Amino acid sequence: MSRSSHRSGIALACAGATVAFLLLLGGMDKPAPNAGAAEAKAEADDNTFTLEQLDMHPDVVFRSWFAEPLEESPAKPETRIRNRLIRNFRDFLALYVQRQGEDDNFTLRVTDSRTGEVLEIHRMNPDDGAWRDAPGAPRDWDLVDQQRRRRTRALVDKYVRQGVPRKAITVKWGRKNQVIEARARELPYIEYEIRLARLLGLSLLATETGTVETFNRDDLISSTGARGRYQIMPFLLRLNDIRRYRLGVAAGGGVRVYEERHPLLTMEAAFATIAGYRNAVGHEIPGLSAYHAGPGNIFMLYRNFLEKGGEFRTPGSTVVDAYLWAITDGFDQLPSSRFRGYSRSYVATAYGSLQATDGLPIDKTAAAQVERVQLRSGERIRLGVLLGLLAETDLEQAAAYDRFREQNPHFLLPERPEGHLGAPPQGDAQLVSRAGDANVRFFLPAGSVDALRAAGFDGLDPEKTFRFGRDAYGGTPWSFAAGGEARAPERTAWDRRYDELVQDISRFGFTRENRDRLDVLADRFEALAKEQPSFYRDMQRKIIRTHHRLWHSDTFDQLAAVTQATALPGKPETK
Repeated sequence: MSRSSHRSGIALACAGATVAFLLLLGGMDKPAPNAGAAEAKAEADDNTFTLEQLDMHPDVVFRSWFAEPLEESPAKPETRIRNRLIRNFRDFLALYVQRQGEDDNFTLRVTDSRTGEVLEIHRMNPDDGAWRDAPGAPRDWDLVDQQRRRRTRALVDKYVRQGVPRKAITVKWGRKNQVIEARARELPYIEYEIRLARLLGLSLLATETGTVETFNRDDLISSTGARGRYQIMPFLLRLNDIRRYRLGVAAGGGVRVYEERHPLLTMEAAFATIAGYRNAVGHEIPGLSAYHAGPGNIFMLYRNFLEKGGEFRTPGSTVVDAYLWAITDGFDQLPSSRFRGYSRSYVATAYGSLQATDGLPIDKTAAAQVERVQLRSGERIRLGVLLGLLAETDLEQAAAYDRFREQNPHFLLPERPEGHLGAPPQGDAQLVSRAGDANVRFFLPAGSVDALRAAGFDGLDPEKTFRFGRDAYGGTPWSFAAGGEARAPERTAWDRRYDELVQDISRFGFTRENRDRLDVLADRFEALAKEQPSFYRDMQRKIIRTHHRLWHSDTFDQLAAVTQATALPGKPETK
């Protein structure tokens, strides 16, 4: 969505499984430059798995573009042209596999873009104390990047003096340390990202969004106002009922609540948006790029492909071919845009981050086992009282408050003073069902709803309770992109018609006739969401709403006009 500042200078706030994860890697404080993810593989058991084992991996789902061997000397000219695109795309991916998973944050790789020749691999000293705010503190990657900017300018000047044109000098910074740290931060949530992606028919590329945007930092705000680990713009936060509000406290004043800081509140919004963009632009690969560049810029590059693609435009061309052309052979023909300036490498960075970590073991027991709850309408209770119902002793109440702070990072609660038992006055928030126009949602340890009911408190709304555990997002995938026809009981003929429309879109079906089809489907999905309320229906409604909004825009009208006037060679004119 919005370009993140990619700052990553605070200490990891993860304990337990995160510490074990970093120890497994041998510790990232002194990274081994040549140690890749393969060296940290562990044999899977009932409680562990790796991403490379999953059928959602892009090397499996999108095998023809990412991994399938190419025919050496194809007879058909169209095949030769497509293979050229794919080779160039894979060469581009390789740069980011190297950047995200091979070169650490102290490496600068200098190349001559005319030939691809590596001019120099410049290494900074990882043990320099200048990278820390204080002795023993974690490295501050902002300080490292400041020094890398200075070294970059010096390296460019050095090779200009040696006769290399300034525009031909490329300096790429490694990001391996931050990618590994991002995975550690993701451990409590990654299983839920995977399950939700599968449910929406998305590949594992979508689960790398948080890493690419913020290295899974939840407190970041971009220069354009995008917030949280998934960098969601404010208007989309509002559309998805993700709010900021204030709760009163016993001591007076209040506790601020920033819901964008909890990934279990923003994950569904981010992934539903990606799925909506996927459908609107015709495929997940350019759809993921649209999440960063904006769908309008993807429509723009499609227009350029249709008008300037030349020999790359063939009867079998799809929107993915257009995207591959735009980041390789056609890049210099694109007009100035956010995509050209910032977003060209977005998918490649996601793939590189995935490749850097897809062999690392994921411990299923590290997944956050919590219940997302909300009070019944009109109900209210002090946080300290609620936690007291879940604890039998003063010491347990103290631990309960600390645990509540950890499990609810969107509540900006103060630390418990040393020696204080239970919620401190400044943190004893008044929990209510709603604060203004915001639903007050918070998280309790698994089993708390039943424990509170047994203790005599029945103030939690059962219809607003969502349990994050082994069954979360465990339904049947419904999108055609998941691989074949799903057979979820809620599927209807309208869902199948929508699948068919998206398949048509992937073959440049950006027409006003298809928009009329979408209008009918959008109305029907709104009705179905009211007639058959469910998580499935709510997500489908959000996805098609996003699609519908994008197809009623000036950028879509411009694309539809070009699609109408510029048929692909050998393909009938659109009527």
